[in-house]
Amino acid sequence: MFMSALATRCEAKLQRDNSDMVARAALLALISVSGAFGFSNTIPFVAWSSQSSDILSSNSPSTRPDHGALLESITNHEYVCSFDAIFVIDHPGLHSSDLRNLQPSCGLAQTIKSAPSSRQLPNVKRSIRSPLHLLEQVASRCGAALLDITPESGEWTLSGEKKHILTMSMPLLEGTAQYRKNVMSQHEKLITAVLEKLAGQTPNHLVVYSGSVLPLAKRQLSDFDPFGEEEEVNTVFNSNAVVAPAGGGILQRYQLLTPALILTLLIVFFVMIPVLLLGISALASIQSPLRTEAPKGYSAHEKKVQ
Repeated sequence: MFMSALATRCEAKLQRDNSDMVARAALLALISVSGAFGFSNTIPFVAWSSQSSDILSSNSPSTRPDHGALLESITNHEYVCSFDAIFVIDHPGLHSSDLRNLQPSCGLAQTIKSAPSSRQLPNVKRSIRSPLHLLEQVASRCGAALLDITPESGEWTLSGEKKHILTMSMPLLEGTAQYRKNVMSQHEKLITAVLEKLAGQTPNHLVVYSGSVLPLAKRQLSDFDPFGEEEEVNTVFNSNAVVAPAGGGILQRYQLLTPALILTLLIVFFVMIPVLLLGISALASIQSPLRTEAPKGYSAHEKKVQ
């Protein structure tokens, strides 16, 4: 009886250990998945000012903020009217990796680095709210003029008699990683040129640069060419969309292996499948209790007679 109870306890302990091992592995897999997809619906948010100001340092949320809430906190700040110009740059399709891949010596990186006050949030929740009504409220409160400019246009000027709120929408950024890197370098030069002109006209300005989501209707219109003409890579900035080059195979024309798909495949093959094999192996290693055999020389009949 003692040997049977001991074997049963050993079997139960083995089952508990295997179950705990499988549970820890599954929990680790779930944590990896949640961490990987926790930033799938985010955009970068960068803001800086040409003069020292606490309008950006006061925005220190404890959790990952919303893009609209961040912009609202800036526009509702009591010192927002102290700037002569507020420049809001909207870049559809921009990812935080696009900014990280920029050269540290480029004009945009140097401008942000040398700014007296700056705020950089690589993963901000997307917002479906349009920032136009917030900018209109600031323009009404500060007596500023709204001015919409284009990246390739250099004809705009600022009047020194009033404040200005400038908005600029960059071309859509999409495609493979290498193509995005090449296009982003060209976009960065356009942004730097506009920032240099802005700094030359007003030394007291605030810049807000963030990504956004291109509406589906606008994306479909940007991909439609009624004349059937193909544009070269160097002339894509004349439209609101970036068209991938015609040559180079299907991977250059379409983004099949997206970062989310690659991450999913890696998690499945290196996390989920090993956890499944570990569970099967743990269940297969469970053995039945050891049989209790009578000691050598033991006779049940003699024991009964006694």
